[in-house]
Amino acid sequence: MRRMVSYGHSWVDGDGASADGTCLAALVAARLGLELDNRGVGGSSSTGTAALVLQDTPPPAVLYLVMTGLNDLRLGGGSPSSLQQYEDALRTIFGAVRQASPEALVVALAQPHLLDFSLHAPHNRGSNALVDTYNLTLRRIAAAHRGVVVVEPDGWDAASMLDADTVHPNDAGHACLARAAVVAVTAAWQ
Repeated sequence: MRRMVSYGHSWVDGDGASADGTCLAALVAARLGLELDNRGVGGSSSTGTAALVLQDTPPPAVLYLVMTGLNDLRLGGGSPSSLQQYEDALRTIFGAVRQASPEALVVALAQPHLLDFSLHAPHNRGSNALVDTYNLTLRRIAAAHRGVVVVEPDGWDAASMLDADTVHPNDAGHACLARAAVVAVTAAWQ
């Protein structure tokens, strides 16, 4: 079975998309001809995703899509303990999916910038500088795990690709993220 399993926060779950088929996970799976098992959970932190993969062993797959950390930085701000928990969670997530399918590709989507972090208290402690810090951490942790590719979406434009809530991608944002993931997977599988 050619399956893609996706894990992460509300962007993976599909928030902001106008329909199930226009969310980033569905678009990636459809474009690659894979069956989708979407395990994204709106509002989840990286530690929540790590707990999920420990509680329910990831199913075998040829591709895992992971996007997490936004809620960590929006709630924890610049707290060193929040960043450490994110690092530990990434190690757990990557280790669990690698154990489930040792030859699978893991695509980890870097978090694009937002326009405004001041809304939605208590999740209003983030900044684009923190997004950059978390993305650096993601790249460092991913580099230590075989088969993990970090993807940064080219052409991301927060002004036109975020939903009115300023937190979730709209259809254009989901499509931008999906395109970047598909390009990375296609290159890795050649």
